[in-house]
Amino acid sequence: MRQFRNIPPLQYLLGFEAAARLGSFGKAAEELGLTQSAVSHQMRLLENRISQPLFLRHGRSVRLTDAGRDYQRSVVKSLEQLEAGYHKLEPFRKPGSVVIYASRDFAARWLLPKLHLLRQAVPDCDPWIDASGAVVDFDEMEVSIAIQRSVEPNINLEQICLAKDILTPVLGAHAMTTSITQHDDLLKYTLLHVERNEDWEHWFANFGMVTKNISAGIDFSDADLALGAAELGLGISLGSVSLVKEAINQGRLLCPFAQSMETDHAWFAVSTAKELADPITARVWRWLADNSDVSRR
Repeated sequence: MRQFRNIPPLQYLLGFEAAARLGSFGKAAEELGLTQSAVSHQMRLLENRISQPLFLRHGRSVRLTDAGRDYQRSVVKSLEQLEAGYHKLEPFRKPGSVVIYASRDFAARWLLPKLHLLRQAVPDCDPWIDASGAVVDFDEMEVSIAIQRSVEPNINLEQICLAKDILTPVLGAHAMTTSITQHDDLLKYTLLHVERNEDWEHWFANFGMVTKNISAGIDFSDADLALGAAELGLGISLGSVSLVKEAINQGRLLCPFAQSMETDHAWFAVSTAKELADPITARVWRWLADNSDVSRR
């Protein structure tokens, strides 16, 4: 059975939206560059197609029926989505566009502070940073480079290890009210929790501490939000060393002691030979390799 068989032609919907908004077939025709009779004819065909009167006609003006008002909401929403979909394609139309997928925390905390350096190194690149959290499929999606946190890279893709995921406690630079010299001292602060495998329970267990009821505090689905809360003085968070470095250097975050916990994960930039055949994407790829935290150790 054919899908969307009840959707009228697009020109009918554009005419309907304009006539409903302007309250006149003549004004709609002027806006659309048509004759009034053409718009009137389209609306008759539209009403016949959906078996429902949409307009009450009063001389030169028209107003919507109850059914017409309900249909207007659906049509306007659909046209707005089509328009938004068109604008989303804009980056693909730019010759220097390089689409980089990354998680929000990595995009905000590692990539964004370095973006000016990328623009300097590859001035003809227009980066498009997508932090939507979509699962990347190079065969199905328009993506140049993806940055993924994983235990090991995908052996079927080109890959660069950008940073190891090493955790350390951090809090706002002006939020430390008592000295923190021992792990027990961390419990004097509100714990900020993130939905991830390595949490505060793993942290304390890693250093031989048996803790009870450490679930109290504030929970976040995103590490960037938790770090932002720490910067605001709302508590103490576990932060990946590579992602908190910039905030520490700028004095927004404080690392109370030097101990850290290495996880099994790392951030990898991945791409395909097809994508890297593009000269601008290849130069961005080389820039990522040159600026990886791993290469600078």
